[in-house]
Amino acid sequence: MRRLSIVLVLLAGVLAGAAVLLPRLLDADTLRTMLIVAARHHTGRELTVTGDIHFAVLPRPALVLPRLTLADAAGFGPEPFASIDGARINLRLWPLLRGRLAIASVAVDRPQLRLTVDAGGHANWADLLPAPKPAAGVPPSSGGAGIVERLAGRVQVGQLALHDADVLWTDRRSGRWARLRDLDLSLQGLDPAEPLPLAARGVLEAGDPPRSAEFDLAASVRPGRDGIWRAPDLRIDAVLGGAPLREPLPLRLAAEAGLDPARSRLRLRRLRLAGESLQARGELTAARGDDAVPVVGAQLQIERLDARALAGRLGVALATADPAALTQASGDIELGIRGGDINIARLDLSVDDAHWRGAARLGLPDRSARFALEADRLDLDRYLPVVPAPSATAPGSAQTASPAGLLRRLARLDLDGTLDVAALTVRGLRLEQVALGVRAADGRVALQALRAGLYGGRAEATVQADARVADPALHFKLTVEDAAAGPLLAALTGRETLRGRLALACEATAAVASGAALLRSLQGTARLDLHDGVLEGINVDRAICLARGAGGRGKSAEACDASADTRIAALHMTGPISDGVWRSDELILEQQRRQAGHVYRLTGAGTLDLPSGALDYRLTAAAVRRDGATAVAQEAPLLVRVQGRPGEVRVWPQLGEAARRRQDQGVPARGGATGTRRSPGPSSR
Repeated sequence: MRRLSIVLVLLAGVLAGAAVLLPRLLDADTLRTMLIVAARHHTGRELTVTGDIHFAVLPRPALVLPRLTLADAAGFGPEPFASIDGARINLRLWPLLRGRLAIASVAVDRPQLRLTVDAGGHANWADLLPAPKPAAGVPPSSGGAGIVERLAGRVQVGQLALHDADVLWTDRRSGRWARLRDLDLSLQGLDPAEPLPLAARGVLEAGDPPRSAEFDLAASVRPGRDGIWRAPDLRIDAVLGGAPLREPLPLRLAAEAGLDPARSRLRLRRLRLAGESLQARGELTAARGDDAVPVVGAQLQIERLDARALAGRLGVALATADPAALTQASGDIELGIRGGDINIARLDLSVDDAHWRGAARLGLPDRSARFALEADRLDLDRYLPVVPAPSATAPGSAQTASPAGLLRRLARLDLDGTLDVAALTVRGLRLEQVALGVRAADGRVALQALRAGLYGGRAEATVQADARVADPALHFKLTVEDAAAGPLLAALTGRETLRGRLALACEATAAVASGAALLRSLQGTARLDLHDGVLEGINVDRAICLARGAGGRGKSAEACDASADTRIAALHMTGPISDGVWRSDELILEQQRRQAGHVYRLTGAGTLDLPSGALDYRLTAAAVRRDGATAVAQEAPLLVRVQGRPGEVRVWPQLGEAARRRQDQGVPARGGATGTRRSPGPSSR
């Protein structure tokens, strides 16, 4: 008990001594005058002290400052340039009792700073910066080293803390702004010769609509002889929010940082960025351009990127056919950002199972893009939305979800680029060595010189779309040479009803729609040539043979061709397309018969309804035997009606009509021809 009493007495004596000595060492009125004069001398601005400067003894000796405001530069308005609501400077007791001033910590309440660039490009902090002093023959870094050496070991402040700080930057020329609010900052051991442990947390806001980043920062900062502040262990945990994010996005950044205040330049080396949908590493440099526009350059190695999850954060629902598409991406990217312009100088990415290379330039303000990209494979069926059944499409659905709406959105962009894909799959159609040029501007979209390998052959197309009119329209040209017809039709229709080597030429216009609506709007012309093929479900030879046998023409059903398909030596169709109906007035087909050198040569006209697949042809079939370079007619020609749809085709030989024609021509009404006659060889078209 006696010892406790002695300690209390000593403590009371120390506090009493401090209460007596403190006002003698630090006179409040003198400090007020010193602060005002120092501010006027060093800044040329007036400092306003609102309230009394006083001293506190408990809980430790301290100098307490009231509200301070520093006037703004001339021409920037009456609001203060900087202010604090108050500050407490805690002093070390034992040095104070021995007549020396030592600061244990400084705590500043609600410091506020207004940084403004006016319409003429003048900054309200420019007059506070030291004037540049050219030093001939002296390295630029010597000045920084001298400051550090003079301050080292002389400024001893245990801790600096800012509570609820607020910094607002505004550029009146562009309307851009940024704000750092709710900032709590702590610096330990303010000795310029030693690393400074730094901890900060707050909210950074910018843009219109506003974007935000709530962050928690930790680092050890050291000023260098070259004037660059370095933090080898920078760590930032941030939660990004605001437009365009629909949900907060947490991220963690770790790097070796270097800040050059004189050049307004920040460099992050050994950068590692991690989040729920992203993991990357590399280097990043950010600087303030000559026109005050932020400039960023980065070389990143993306270790993991889930674009689908990131799109969900952005409020974009990716309605792809494959729900696992766009979930795996990795590779290298080198890019530069200046304001709203993004230049991807090098792209080398693996996206799902495709490898992409190339370069691109994106202009966000003017919605422009320039690109040259190539990929080893691309399965668009994984990424395109599932085509709903007609009954599933609700009437009056949003126009932006329709092909016309998508085209209008695309036509508002400024696009110019090329795309090369070694293997492309779209709606089941497989293309190889695809070369495509894309153009979009002023309400028009063009796919120019689309060239590709197509099932052993070649295809070339040009497509132009005009979105400036009320009903956007397509105009296209398509040529196909020597393609395998079977797999081509199987990809387009799901049925391999026609096989052989195919050539096609088509030029048409259509309304921008999908499915049957687009086909129904087709207007144009088309030509088709096929050789060495098979047409499933139609056999004119068998149909005529069976009909003659049933009609007592001397033909037995057993002797007829057993195949239900037509073996095509050559097929030629040409004619106009109107409202989705292709009319061929020059159909020529040569069907191989069972006997070698014997063919049916069919000629005539008819229609093919492209949306439904319904066909209706009236043909004249002539049995021909080839004898060297000549063709000899073996039977009188027959009229044949072909109707139906793929898989449900009916062939109707019109034997009665043929008999009537023979009677009119004086030919006996029997199955074979009365004689032979030479007929032209097969058409070469």
